[in-house]
Amino acid sequence: MRTPLVFAGRLKKQFFKTLFLAGVIGLSLPCTSCSAATKPEGQKRFGADADYYIGLRLLGEGNENAAREKFKRCMKKGSPLCAQRSAEALCTFGNIQEKNTATENLLHLFSGEEVILIAARQFSASNEINKLIECTSGLDFATAKNEIIRLRLEAMAKRGDSAYESEVYRWFTECPISTEHYQFYRDTYNHPDFEGAYQNPENAALLKYTPEQFAINYRIASYKRNYSYTMLCSPELFHFFEDGSILPAPQLISDFGKNFLYGSMDFAKNAMHFRELAQKYAGTSAEFYFWFYAGRLFEKAGMYYQQTKNSFDNAIASAQSPSQKDNALWYLLNTSLNFSINSIINSIGTYAQEWSDAEYFEDFFEQLVTALLAAGRWNEFGRIYKAIDGYASDLTTAQFAYIYGRLIQEGLASGTKQEETDAFKRACRGGSSVYYKLLAAYRLGLGKNPVELQKILCAPTGIQENQSKKAAKTTKTPDSSFENLLMGYAYFGFPELIYTEWQKNQGENLSTETNFYLADFLAKCGDPEKNDYYTQSLRIAARAQRNASERITREQLKLVYPNFYNLYVSKYCSEFKMNESVMYALIRSESFFDADIMSSAGAVGLTQLMELTASDIARRFKIQDYSLTDPETNICFGTWYLGNLISRCDNSPLLGFFSYNAGITRVRRWLQSSLIEFGKKSNMPLDLFLETIPFAETREYGRKLVSATIAYDWLDSPARFDQTVEELLK
Repeated sequence: MRTPLVFAGRLKKQFFKTLFLAGVIGLSLPCTSCSAATKPEGQKRFGADADYYIGLRLLGEGNENAAREKFKRCMKKGSPLCAQRSAEALCTFGNIQEKNTATENLLHLFSGEEVILIAARQFSASNEINKLIECTSGLDFATAKNEIIRLRLEAMAKRGDSAYESEVYRWFTECPISTEHYQFYRDTYNHPDFEGAYQNPENAALLKYTPEQFAINYRIASYKRNYSYTMLCSPELFHFFEDGSILPAPQLISDFGKNFLYGSMDFAKNAMHFRELAQKYAGTSAEFYFWFYAGRLFEKAGMYYQQTKNSFDNAIASAQSPSQKDNALWYLLNTSLNFSINSIINSIGTYAQEWSDAEYFEDFFEQLVTALLAAGRWNEFGRIYKAIDGYASDLTTAQFAYIYGRLIQEGLASGTKQEETDAFKRACRGGSSVYYKLLAAYRLGLGKNPVELQKILCAPTGIQENQSKKAAKTTKTPDSSFENLLMGYAYFGFPELIYTEWQKNQGENLSTETNFYLADFLAKCGDPEKNDYYTQSLRIAARAQRNASERITREQLKLVYPNFYNLYVSKYCSEFKMNESVMYALIRSESFFDADIMSSAGAVGLTQLMELTASDIARRFKIQDYSLTDPETNICFGTWYLGNLISRCDNSPLLGFFSYNAGITRVRRWLQSSLIEFGKKSNMPLDLFLETIPFAETREYGRKLVSATIAYDWLDSPARFDQTVEELLK
């Protein structure tokens, strides 16, 4: 499907990429080889740190001796981070003895979990058991990386260490069970055959085990969701709690509660039992969990609203951390939504002042929106948005404010023109609700005010302007050494090293300018045939906008909404008469421009097409041999398919988006239900229809695509803002 024009365009892009990396254009990078002509320039800019990058180049060329000298030189004279990376690099080549010596030197000179993990891996690979155990001593099992702990315990098992059993027990009871735990339990831990005894009960009496071994097995069985088995084990575990053999550690009690919740149908009886246990263990760390699962079990039993509420209230009162309190409050609110919507409306302001993480409750408010609309409780939106303003997230507050303004406009909610305007103005504020800000700007007539529009589109998406009554977001000071490290990777031509390093803290300790510099660099290094750096560039740019402390520039916004694969998008949008902004929005939202991605449902490539859909399209085009991971093929098929859906949805891009995500039959059924809810026969406002869709995933999908389409169109032609919104919502 590649035409001569497309092939020529690819050659042209590769030519400019080569010039970019060579320093002829773009960031003025030096030649990527380490010739004598470029060495002084790099060292002038990066000083002794240049030896680290030159060492990497030499190592890549197979010149280990020269690379070793460069790394050693940087360790002595370079900045702390480049010196550490040089020491880490020395651990990766040479014979086993040289690697071990370099690792010991790394541990001597530097500290931190990253260093310990490198050392643990090397000592494990070289079977240096004692050194591995020594370098991992003093770990906090609740916070340390599971891989480090697993390597330590494997070494202790080999050595026959006397502290082995106690440390295994600590690891299995002080943190959530992970794949690392399961791998260790399956491959290393010498545990009694509990499940074998379960399958052959006559052998159970012969099984010898300690309470700690039993608890570890219980946690693994819970991890595997073997609820029928864990329910048989639960009485014995509780017996160990009662006789003091083991303490009721929070992680164990949490598993205990989950197993009763999912392993038994006797919800009311179990709820009462957990309520009794909560009272018995009052004042301990277990109390919260017993109250919490009492509430979950009463809720499952049904018709026990007051008992459910009392249990969650007690869980909130006994919570020992903000996250525990938020978790119990979330369940309390959801229970109230199922039993008594009036109770929520009357007390939502009080509840809002109790939580710590406002974003944790966004999904609850999503459910509340659909419940209020289905019940025709139009006026409650104004009441709620004013009550939660300053406590809920900006997205939630903007959502309620915008819907209230629209309901006034549609004559469904009572309110003055000033209240309508105030609601839209509130929806325009904040940093995380781009969709509602853009639609509110349209309702306020800001499409004719380019300055205000740019402020909205270029605002940071992570700032919560309405959180003044809670702890304000702290702005991290950029780490100059980390910035220098990443800039050096770009300057010396190592794009493949940037994203892995950046991921360690998601760019939070980099300046906004540095983050966008790196995103721009990776975008220019990208190759549509290799699918290498486009997604990395976009992830960095999107996070940079979120982390920014002030508005970004228009040029930086273009990196947040990039035009990757533009030759293919332009070609097939022209052929199938599609708006390019719509296709860019679809690709960005579906795959983040990752041509090789595959969803858990089996959707493939840039436009996330299912194989069955693609095969139908291929037959239409009379194509027998194709690959959905080929960018051109995927964009061709996806563009035709979305265009076809839009034409079948009365040329509505938004209904086409919904159909692309959930199927056109469902969308038509939802639309009919919404018309009934709003008492209309036709002309359902699509922004209000979005809020009534029963699936949160589809609602958010629509918001993302609308926002992205508007952003792309605005970047292409700012004057089209009003027209774009009208076309999307028609």
